Amino acid sequence: MNRLSGVAADLLGTFAVAIGAAALLFAITHAMRRAGRPLPTWVLPAGIGAAIIAFASWNEYSWASRIKAQLPERVDIIAEGTSRSALRPWTLLIAPTSRMALIDPDAVRQGDDGSNIVPVILVERWKRSVTVEQGVDCANGRTRQPEGEWRQASEGDPAFAAICGEG
Repeated sequence: MNRLSGVAADLLGTFAVAIGAAALLFAITHAMRRAGRPLPTWVLPAGIGAAIIAFASWNEYSWASRIKAQLPERVDIIAEGTSRSALRPWTLLIAPTSRMALIDPDAVRQGDDGSNIVPVILVERWKRSVTVEQGVDCANGRTRQPEGEWRQASEGDPAFAAICGEG
């Protein structure tokens, strides 16, 4: 595989931010020392740490909007999921979007029984995207998971609402 995975790209970006912050802060501390007003020694490591946390937070909270900006206009986002973690305490206050379900209406096709076969694209941060096909029968108000049986569409089913225009 010749492309970086999501985690590897995030780590590379974090290292680049850390190196850039270190260079900038080193130049500032050096200039301040030459000006006769030296900064405390903790400024360099604290500044690098603050830059890393700021970049990681921005990267995490802007992930979904950056993915949405890359999607063609015809693609519908039918559901979004968030994640919280005690290891990232800021997510307990405001949880970032970490997964989305997408439908491309141009990819919907007719099944043998007259129902619609809807490819639902599941996109999750740091994981490969997966496409699952869901059956949607608008006339009878039913849905079917891949290799599953038909069942009544639950109220608020996002795929049913997107394809059948209800919701």
